[in-house]
Amino acid sequence: MPNFTTSQLKRFSNIFDNAGQVLLGTVVITPVLNPKPPLGSIGVALLGSCLTLFAWWISLRIERMASAHA
Repeated sequence: MPNFTTSQLKRFSNIFDNAGQVLLGTVVITPVLNPKPPLGSIGVALLGSCLTLFAWWISLRIERMASAHA
């Protein structure tokens, strides 16, 4: 694995944090707020929730790597 600087690791963490926020807004909240949700919108919201939590988990792991790297 290549060695990244602390600032690069923090940037990667920020990117995954932002990706989690986008996933939350587009894949989770939009189907929930839709007045006539199509069939399967619950599955989409659940999948989006899992993807959101996964992106945020990656963000936290990278942030911890950056803290240990400093």
